[in-house]
Amino acid sequence: MSMQHKAFRFDWEAFDAELRERLHNALLTNDPAQLSLYINSATDAFSDPYEGETLTADWMQVLSDQSDVHEISDYALTRFYDPTADFGIGAAWIVIDESLDAIQRNALLGQTIGPATNPFDPGKMGSYFQTPSDVVQSRSILQNVNDDRLAAFADLLDKCASSGHGVYVTF
Repeated sequence: MSMQHKAFRFDWEAFDAELRERLHNALLTNDPAQLSLYINSATDAFSDPYEGETLTADWMQVLSDQSDVHEISDYALTRFYDPTADFGIGAAWIVIDESLDAIQRNALLGQTIGPATNPFDPGKMGSYFQTPSDVVQSRSILQNVNDDRLAAFADLLDKCASSGHGVYVTF
């Protein structure tokens, strides 16, 4: 399985106000019950993170038999981004990653969220977040990287910096 760098405009402020603490607690206790209630309170505000379709009342029927707090969190997170609007660098990540220093790599990723013992990672390949201020810093760092494959991601950073959004990166 290849690693696909996917990046999305993310409403960090709303996430921080509505879900961040709840997500942290769910990851800490490994109990998705509060997240399920959160989604069920306004199902049509959430999407399938893989297909982008709006959730329906029977959304839990599509979950795997081994669904866990990470999978349910993946659905809860869609309230804050559009899963169909990917500005990542895709499979080019593998090659580009090898040419970057640690600071540049972090500008393409961000920080994990959740407890250190169980950070949010639904795909088990990495999930990262950038706050609006992180976005501005990342854009500044990546301006010095001359690689056309970063164009879509650089455009995302520009748009997010001007609109006050964060970025969500996942593999």
